[in-house]
Amino acid sequence: MDIRNLEAFIVLAETLNYHKASERLYLSQPALTKKIHGLEDILGASLFTRGPNGTRLTDFGQKTLENTRKFLSHYEHFKSQVHFDSKEDMVRHLYVGSCFPIHNYSQIENQIVEKKGNSVLSLVTGLSVEQQINLLNAGMLHIAVMPLSSISAQLEPKKVFTERLIYIFKKGSHLVSKCRTAFGQFGNGVTPTNSPEKKEMVELTDCLNVFPVYTGDNMHLLLKTNDIMLIVEMITKNNAYTCVPKRIISSIPEYYMNFLEIVETDKKIDLGVVWTKSMDEALIKDAENFSALVANV
Repeated sequence: MDIRNLEAFIVLAETLNYHKASERLYLSQPALTKKIHGLEDILGASLFTRGPNGTRLTDFGQKTLENTRKFLSHYEHFKSQVHFDSKEDMVRHLYVGSCFPIHNYSQIENQIVEKKGNSVLSLVTGLSVEQQINLLNAGMLHIAVMPLSSISAQLEPKKVFTERLIYIFKKGSHLVSKCRTAFGQFGNGVTPTNSPEKKEMVELTDCLNVFPVYTGDNMHLLLKTNDIMLIVEMITKNNAYTCVPKRIISSIPEYYMNFLEIVETDKKIDLGVVWTKSMDEALIKDAENFSALVANV
């Protein structure tokens, strides 16, 4: 049975006029008549009567109309489900922007695939907060992880979590003892207002897309980067140091850890996971899984 014949039957039943029904269906009247007669032959009974008072539904036609509407409603649901399932089988790319490359995104991606296959986590790092917000608003980025203080009221975070900050020095650097002494005087979670560390913390909180790497006692800014290998190279070769979220340690190859010294602090920074407002329905579950995992991996 041709679905188009059922659709033509409904249009004619609603208009009870072959001319109007033909116009709505973009068919000639003979073509419409052929469809209706073909349907009646399959069903084995007349659907319409034609007389001086115009076209009328038979009793059988009236009952068939109700059943046809139900059938086509189920058919439309079937088509929608098939379309959705076919999209499910396609590879989905979840574009994630991060102000810093500290999370083990490959581990997150593996867990998302286990929950719901055919997902690819496309990570974009090195973007400024402003760039990420612009891409989110344009729908070119699905998710972004950024400092909570930089998230505008229009972008309500789906997930909020806290990162502890640490200092990384070259092993044996004289700056390590100076840092520990400063922490002993002021506490390692509170930065005095007249301390150069105050400037450093403000800079880190506002611009977490890159990490400032400092050298010397006067906090000379050597460079800003989010390339962890470059950070490690600068620290080991220039007796430099940096202040970064603790989880960045997991991104440093074990070989280099032998040349570094980590100083724990009580400093923290709050981060938020924000979504674009135009999230595709097929990606919502992936986005939910990512948001749940990112703070815990």
